[in-house]
Amino acid sequence: MNDSNSTSSVSTILSRNETDGTASKNEQELCEFLTLLEGDILSTPGELIALDSTLLVRLDSLIGGIEVDINSPLSADDE
Repeated sequence: MNDSNSTSSVSTILSRNETDGTASKNEQELCEFLTLLEGDILSTPGELIALDSTLLVRLDSLIGGIEVDINSPLSADDE
């Protein structure tokens, strides 16, 4: 992204969709998240790390066997 441009591309897309009435709540939330992510990347680019095969194997060893039901409610301990 070009940080010399004060308006992010995500904000521009959302603005266009809001203007013509096509932006859904999910799209708005996604755009807000992407704007947050974009800001974080632009402000701390040195914190980015590549997802190489070593990291992928490490992640898989930590969480690869865990099954998640995204439709089940969280327990009180998880919230």
